[in-house]
Amino acid sequence: MRALIVDDDEISLEILEGVLSEKGYQVDRAGDGAEALAKLRHAPASLVITDWNMPNMNGLELCRAIREEYFDGYVYVIMLTGRDVGRQRIEGLHAGADAFLLKPLNPDELLVSLKTAERILALETRDLAMFALAKLSESRDPETGAHIERVQCYARLLARHLSTTERHHETIDTEFIRLIFQTTPLHDIGKVGIPDSILLKPGKLTDDEIAVMRTHVTLGAQTLEASLQRFPNVRFLQMAREIALGHHERWDGKGYPSGLAGAVIPLAARIVALADVYDALTTRRVYRDAMPHGQAKQLIVRERGAHFDPDIVDAFLKIERQFIATREQYRDDDDDAAATAARAAEAAAGTTGADASAADAEAARDAATRVLVVDDDPIARDLLVNCLHAQGMSCVTAATAVEALDLLGACQARLVISDWDMPGMDGLELCRRLRARTQGGHVHFLMLTVHTDASELTRAFDAGVDDFLGKPFREAELIARLRSGLRVVALYDELSRQHQGSRQLNDQLARLNQRLEKLAITDDLTGLYNRRQATHRLEEHWAMCERYQRPLAIVSLDIDHFKHVNDAMGHAAGDVVLRGVADILRGCVRSTDTVCRVGGEEFLIVLPNQTMQEAEVCAHRCRQAVAQREFDCGGRLVRVTISAGVASRRQDIQQCTDLLSRADEALYAAKRGGRNAVFCARPDGLSQAPAPDRAVAPAA
Repeated sequence: MRALIVDDDEISLEILEGVLSEKGYQVDRAGDGAEALAKLRHAPASLVITDWNMPNMNGLELCRAIREEYFDGYVYVIMLTGRDVGRQRIEGLHAGADAFLLKPLNPDELLVSLKTAERILALETRDLAMFALAKLSESRDPETGAHIERVQCYARLLARHLSTTERHHETIDTEFIRLIFQTTPLHDIGKVGIPDSILLKPGKLTDDEIAVMRTHVTLGAQTLEASLQRFPNVRFLQMAREIALGHHERWDGKGYPSGLAGAVIPLAARIVALADVYDALTTRRVYRDAMPHGQAKQLIVRERGAHFDPDIVDAFLKIERQFIATREQYRDDDDDAAATAARAAEAAAGTTGADASAADAEAARDAATRVLVVDDDPIARDLLVNCLHAQGMSCVTAATAVEALDLLGACQARLVISDWDMPGMDGLELCRRLRARTQGGHVHFLMLTVHTDASELTRAFDAGVDDFLGKPFREAELIARLRSGLRVVALYDELSRQHQGSRQLNDQLARLNQRLEKLAITDDLTGLYNRRQATHRLEEHWAMCERYQRPLAIVSLDIDHFKHVNDAMGHAAGDVVLRGVADILRGCVRSTDTVCRVGGEEFLIVLPNQTMQEAEVCAHRCRQAVAQREFDCGGRLVRVTISAGVASRRQDIQQCTDLLSRADEALYAAKRGGRNAVFCARPDGLSQAPAPDRAVAPAA
């Protein structure tokens, strides 16, 4: 597995890389979020471990960018933070982080987080493996295009609808629907074993060639059976085998390979059989054009009870609009213009631009006053419809709750009048399912009932019923309650618009908070970390070096006679000098070092994993580079020098504040010693660091 570790701290990167390499990960590094995102785009990784605070793009911004991008698989993100703050964790979770680790790193906690990541990524790996196997077989037949994507979506649509019917609601549960979506791509896996001369033949197959082609079902089943022998209780392998072997069987027993008939054919195979045939009919092949949906529908209906399970054909007819939408979503790129136009006509999508917007607005207004009437009594339905038509309302009727659920998505009614007592699914269950599946605007549910018991009415309110109307109803009361329902729908829509506005405002506030957070830790003039963040980074490095017994040094710097620059040339010139010195210091240190502006003309450099001698070299490099630079201040060239004090972590220095004090003492000694010098705080006292014999090369 490939992992990307992101941190501007070299020590953290070394520790992470060591642990991950021992676990067998292929590890790549990045110094900040921007570099990490570029590497992910070039070579995606399954695991990203990132620090929170980094220059250019921090860990939070990187996490948001990862979730907004499309990668081939899920990217598991572990966020490193130096503070165990609840607000930060919530913000990180909103950005898309999966887990958090506190710095300095505890290797045991890291290993536990890695195991969790591997378990989650393994779930996706299983699905990707099945899809890759299916694509392997499909890749040998270039005419099939996005066949497996369409067929698995068709199968899921059929299974979902069948789960609402009385005959199948106990057999088809959520797990069945998930499994049929996952395993349908393997229905033609056996085509891997069919010779190219037959599989890719552009014309009609001979009888002998047809016999060979039909062996793909047994080849696919044998392939999956081999896996089942090792893992006999794995349900998705069982279903995959059932589909591969049975999706060419027919309801009347005239299919192949076994001539099974009726309900003996596994249900999943019966579902995929219709999905597979529909896709074959409605997509172009080298030897024929694609059929329009209407023609394919006629052929499928004609085969009801012969080729196909009648229940599945009925389900197909109920959700044919969703089939058309799915076919359009996954249409092949080489479909001709005529086929595309036919699909557009079938989907009633002939308007574009301003016309489409006007049509959408008109449709929304119609839906707001459209009523879905549900009652198994035709006389009661007619009475309700007549009353509603008299008030100028449009109506859609259903005799059963199951039919009502199917119609609701298509008619987009915002008002539902339903009888309580109906055969099969009653009005109460209809309301529960409507509340569970309704997306978009609120649907006002009015229940017709003879029940007056308080406990029964309470149960109905719990199910999501908005209002009641006694049977037999009075027309005036019905109209009054419907008008009340229309007001409620209008109120919900208004609140929804306000909520959308609030959400946009919250997004703006979130972006503003990000900017404020950045301003809170950086110096606005130079772009360097400020004193507050300098202290925080020093504390992080101190804890890390203390845990792993690594060296740590700091350099405190000050621009000599900077007040003279401001007094003689003005503060604008002083700003030019400050920005110039900041740029020089950045170029004189390693990418893992931290440069901060801690005061007016005072700077601090944190050097993790560097000794006193190495810090002296860095300080002289900075001093020489500044002394050699001329700063252009409005046409006048200005030269300045800097003084530096160096201190390193040792046994008699117990905390960060003591280290800072030692560096400041060395800086003051450099000032007293004539400026443009480097002094060090050694165990035996303060002393000047001799200048090197030659100019010090820039940092690598």
